Amino acid sequence: VLIPSCMPNAFVSEILPHRIFITTSMFETFIESQDELALVLGHEISHLLLGHSSGRNSLETAFRTIEILLLSLDPTEGLLSLAFMSFLASCRSAIGAVYSRDNERCADELGIKLSAMACYDTRAASQVFNKMHMHNLESGKDSSSNKVGWGGLLSFFDSHPPSEERFRTLLKESDLENSEKYEETSCASLKTMFFDAMKPSEDEKGDPIS
Repeated sequence: VLIPSCMPNAFVSEILPHRIFITTSMFETFIESQDELALVLGHEISHLLLGHSSGRNSLETAFRTIEILLLSLDPTEGLLSLAFMSFLASCRSAIGAVYSRDNERCADELGIKLSAMACYDTRAASQVFNKMHMHNLESGKDSSSNKVGWGGLLSFFDSHPPSEERFRTLLKESDLENSEKYEETSCASLKTMFFDAMKPSEDEKGDPIS
């Protein structure tokens, strides 16, 4: 589903498991080839295959349960709980960010494998993350692990690994996962099927955002 938006993004939802949402700005800013698009789609499909949304929801529920228990057991009529809840909120954000970064790395790893299995050039595809890194540098949003102070603190709460790290990892992974590895399989036909599946059906062609 193509969403008109000035914010570059791509995401999936278990509520609508058969849809991948990509903003128009994602195409305009970062995606210039089918190889790059295949990697982005493979990454998002990987989130669904690996059940990341369910895992994140379970983690959030666990923290919320602890907060409710503290409120019910607090003998100070809420004063102690407020302090604990503030602490737990910070812990929830930090642990959730670590969990999210691990999920992103796993989705990158499976995503590039899916792209290779569909006969796409994974080395060229990984350039999409280099573009993100350069865009972040130009906009002053990229953080580096060697920063101290606020820069180092904020990176601890980032939900995604740095784009440069992801680019270098995927570039290295492309030496192992590439179309040559699967050229003796049916990856050529899979490549055609992959993009045929992305085309809107007759019922969807009237939808203004798909």
